Amino acid sequence: MKGWVLVTGAAHRIGRAIALELAENDLDIVVHFNKSLEDAEQTVKQIEKLGGKAHLAKCDFLNKKDTQNFIPALVKDVGPLTALVNNASLFEPDSRAPGGHEHKTVNLEAPLMLIEAFARQLPKGSSGAAINILDGCAPELGFGAYAESKKSLRVLTIEMARRFAPAVRVNGIAPGPVLQGQRQSPEHFKRLVEATLLKTAIAPQTVAAAVRFLIENSSITGEILHIDGGIRLKNTPAMFTTKAS
Repeated sequence: MKGWVLVTGAAHRIGRAIALELAENDLDIVVHFNKSLEDAEQTVKQIEKLGGKAHLAKCDFLNKKDTQNFIPALVKDVGPLTALVNNASLFEPDSRAPGGHEHKTVNLEAPLMLIEAFARQLPKGSSGAAINILDGCAPELGFGAYAESKKSLRVLTIEMARRFAPAVRVNGIAPGPVLQGQRQSPEHFKRLVEATLLKTAIAPQTVAAAVRFLIENSSITGEILHIDGGIRLKNTPAMFTTKAS
């Protein structure tokens, strides 16, 4: 598969790893960012160093109007997209984002809006792939809104696979502990790693490789891949004991 792929939140961390993995495999990358312009520019430079093409695109997914207009504007700039990776998310403790509205807007409603727009822009008779990055880990106490938004996105991923077939294959990836979150305590991240059957953190590149697999495999839709070291197979109530600040 060739063409443009939109990777949201591609400025750093898992998003950057996904963008670089896809660029290494002859896909052109739309590098989305919100506030991390310098990091996004670095991702673009790394893609170009690999010999790939990259396009920088800013959007604040808290602004629903901007989210709705984002892909139509992109298509005018670069042409049709062949794949979409919904990686960007809001990860804040409930104390900093009370009510859960912001988490729902960014982590649940924005992926749906983007997949709807992605489906509309596909040329007649063509097909594409959309992948939602979920979360395969138990959250700390105090991150209830984040956890609920990701749980709802998992359910929505299956619903969207039914809704948008056959033109769009919609799948999800649920990573285990990959990188310690900015708002996550070191103690909680360490417990997550120790709770995996493989006793190791997940490399961002393994998540990126799974994204590429789902883009390339034209027979998979409605699937949730757990790239989690087996953490889902263990009962680990201790993971819930650390309180968010």
